[in-house]
Amino acid sequence: MKVRLLLLLSISGSVYAQRMPLPPVVDNAAYPAAVANAPKPSAASTLYEILGRVEQLQVEVQQLRGQVEEQAYTITELKKRQNTIYSDLDQRLQVIESAGVGAQSIPETVPEPEVEPQPAPSVAPVIQQPQAIQTKPEPVKPASIESEKQRYQQAYETLKNGHYSNAISEFKQFLTDYPAGEYSDNAQYWLGEAYKVNREVSLSREAFNKLITNYPNSPKVRDGLLKLGYIELEQNNLAKAREYFTRITANYPGTTAAHLAAKKLQQLNNNQ
Repeated sequence: MKVRLLLLLSISGSVYAQRMPLPPVVDNAAYPAAVANAPKPSAASTLYEILGRVEQLQVEVQQLRGQVEEQAYTITELKKRQNTIYSDLDQRLQVIESAGVGAQSIPETVPEPEVEPQPAPSVAPVIQQPQAIQTKPEPVKPASIESEKQRYQQAYETLKNGHYSNAISEFKQFLTDYPAGEYSDNAQYWLGEAYKVNREVSLSREAFNKLITNYPNSPKVRDGLLKLGYIELEQNNLAKAREYFTRITANYPGTTAAHLAAKKLQQLNNNQ
């Protein structure tokens, strides 16, 4: 019996000794490894998120570049229009000058043939002598017109060269000296422009309104109305701006001012 018990104890001890290492065999070490590898998916998703943001920024940069290019094109077009306005004004001055010379030469040549066919009657010379006397003051008019033209061109050149305050003073003095001259409507218009560029909005508005009131038949009226529309648009007075632009398109169809006013009306409608 004792021998059997010893044999059973030895066998059970050997078996127990073989089973003791089994608990460490459980792969618990794999869990820490899995935890260590867990951040990899979140890092990848963060990387994809960053890449997405970079692509979005690239798209926004391209859009901004497009807007900059559009603005650069708009500025170029505005400069072209400004040069066109200046050249048109110069051509208009030349036409006025040539028309003025032609109008002044016609009265000088017409009375002379009327005097020559009637030398016999004694009454005719008596009647024509006062006419000759009356025509003597007329040469003064070309001199005054020439002086007016020089004064106007001087003020215009001052404005063109960017001396806006000086141009304002010169145009104001010009209008004081020649309130109903050949170039008064143009001077009134450029006075409003000089005030506008000089950021004197209320005075610019007043000058353009005087242009419309004092020179209603001037071709510069439509340009003055356009500038008033621009002023009201810049001051965010949209209803008033719309009123001016609509008035231009209705009263001056087919003109450059009407075309520009129509574009502003379209912009206002799109922004509603």
